[in-house]
Amino acid sequence: MRRLRVSAGAAALAALGLIAALPAPAAADPGPGWVGGWLGDTTVGGPTAPARTAALSLSSDADAVHPRVTVDLSGLGGVATATFPAWCDRAGATVTCPMPPDATTDEFGGVNGTVPIVLRAVADASDGVAGTIGWTALADGLDGEAQQATVTVRTGPATADLVDAYVGGAGTGDRLAVPVTLISIGDRPVTGLRATFRFPVGLEPTAYRNCRYGTGGQLSTIVVCHFGRELMPGRRYEVPGGFPATVGPAAIGDKRIIQTVAPEATAGPLPEGVKLRHRPADAALRLRPVGGPVDVLGTDQQSESGQYYLRAVRGAFDVVAVGASVSGAPGETVRVRVGLRNDGPGVPDGTVSGDSGGRFVFTPPAGTVVTNGERCSSAGDEEDPDAPVSWYCTVPDGVFPAGASYLVDFDLRVDGPLGAPGSVTVPYAYPRPDDEPANDTAAVTVS
Repeated sequence: MRRLRVSAGAAALAALGLIAALPAPAAADPGPGWVGGWLGDTTVGGPTAPARTAALSLSSDADAVHPRVTVDLSGLGGVATATFPAWCDRAGATVTCPMPPDATTDEFGGVNGTVPIVLRAVADASDGVAGTIGWTALADGLDGEAQQATVTVRTGPATADLVDAYVGGAGTGDRLAVPVTLISIGDRPVTGLRATFRFPVGLEPTAYRNCRYGTGGQLSTIVVCHFGRELMPGRRYEVPGGFPATVGPAAIGDKRIIQTVAPEATAGPLPEGVKLRHRPADAALRLRPVGGPVDVLGTDQQSESGQYYLRAVRGAFDVVAVGASVSGAPGETVRVRVGLRNDGPGVPDGTVSGDSGGRFVFTPPAGTVVTNGERCSSAGDEEDPDAPVSWYCTVPDGVFPAGASYLVDFDLRVDGPLGAPGSVTVPYAYPRPDDEPANDTAAVTVS
């Protein structure tokens, strides 16, 4: 077996808890060019927790003169302090920041930059106290619209997952070392930690004494691990060597392992509908501290969830078109059952993209008309109205298990005269063409 080297990923998951989803940009009134900006609501830890960085984004086009953002901090009194980069100017509770010096130009000519704001709860801030940051994006000749973002203090223990890794080149039989790295971001120690993992179909995690395992949706494996050691605020922790997992024969295409960390006291209910059980194991999964204390959290260090993404896992699979042959005379209605079958061993998995586990196209034989195909959608050829109508059918689940079949009944009215046979075609492009293209088409005949 090979061990794969991990490279840090460039993209993070959408923030799932501590920083709210960003609203659409608030653009200034029309004029000489345009300028806009946005800032999401932010939660900060208690007074002794690490500070958290909020990202105020500023955008403009190339015609905007002196694009900038003014920030009103008067609504933060008794809640938090805010620190800005040296290239911003502060006068009392008002801060003015130009377009950041490291701003970049996108393919449409827009200029985009980010103003980092470091937020820290004041010494006597209590749990749940909230304030506001006001901001307005401006440019010479452009009057912007005033906006607000909320800053809320949450005391107590809290954690964030730091994993965002992408791996290419994995294949059947490889052994993965899934990184597990987190940081304690609250103002109190974490006295018990729960880590929850979702391994998609085809990836088999190693058994540990302090973890329980169950089957989740789409044939995934859900793992819940419990760690008893105390995690101090501002300290990072990792599982030495990562969480081992094996790439099984069912794994093909892109895979995303999702992990979530939370203090036991605030972790909430266990995954719904999953029966968790211990597996025989000789060792426990353990955490150890790494590096020095962290005083300021970056924007990518505030989510309780992380990901380990496998690109284009290499594995064998064969999806077979299933045709049919029936007898029928003009004026009769006959039924055919057609579809596809997965001969495996790989399991097509569309859960990363939100796609289905498979699909096929049914074209009825010449001289017949479909009178019932309610589980599929039809489409003709706009340029040739006399061409046969095809029916497009989709597997209802995100995965298509090895050994499974997906068959659909079609009622065909025989109008005659009977001509060319129909067909079932498997148009597989994801995760790639399968290993036996010769069986991706099957005949459908009425005689």
